[in-house]
Amino acid sequence: MRPYVIIFSTLSIDGRLATKTGYSELSCPYDKQRQHEIRSEVDAVMVGANTVRVDNPSLTVKYSKNRRNPIRVVVTRSFNLDPSYKIFTTPPSTIVYTSNYESEKVEEFNRKGVIVRKFLHLDDLLEDLYNSFNVKRLMVEGGGHLIWWFIRDNLYDEIRITISPRIFGNGVSFAQGDGFIGEDSPRLTLIDAKICECRNEVHLTYQKYMA
Repeated sequence: MRPYVIIFSTLSIDGRLATKTGYSELSCPYDKQRQHEIRSEVDAVMVGANTVRVDNPSLTVKYSKNRRNPIRVVVTRSFNLDPSYKIFTTPPSTIVYTSNYESEKVEEFNRKGVIVRKFLHLDDLLEDLYNSFNVKRLMVEGGGHLIWWFIRDNLYDEIRITISPRIFGNGVSFAQGDGFIGEDSPRLTLIDAKICECRNEVHLTYQKYMA
């Protein structure tokens, strides 16, 4: 068993999460609220290590009436992370999944109350979240490499994206990976589309295509 996986991102018109320098301020206040409302409705929110290094997010709920904070999950192959980042020093709980399980570094993070787990495959990670931490609904916020892994391995159920009126031309793609070839690319079903309250962004909700 695995959690129900929602991928959530805000993109430029040309499908970028961030510029080549890492700038990623795309969301209007209404989109931020939408993001935080979804956070409050899931059991865990997940990001990749580069998102932590570049943005230093807390991944808490600030702009929702429901102030329930989900478990935070960081995925890193290298474990090149500083324990002083906000996600490791402020509540609620944080879990790090890494394939580079160094005992000294694990102990350093454990002293801060961070749970560190070893993983080799994404499906095993999701199964562990479901069975060990009772995570039934998971929100994946990025970055592009992590989103690519989920889409490549068909380990998602829903994609919610907001299109922001910016053009980056280069930078981090929504799904930053090797890419699919022709008919191998997944098809999605559009289940909702709405103009944001700011009147300048569009929010789209897709589910995996069911023939």
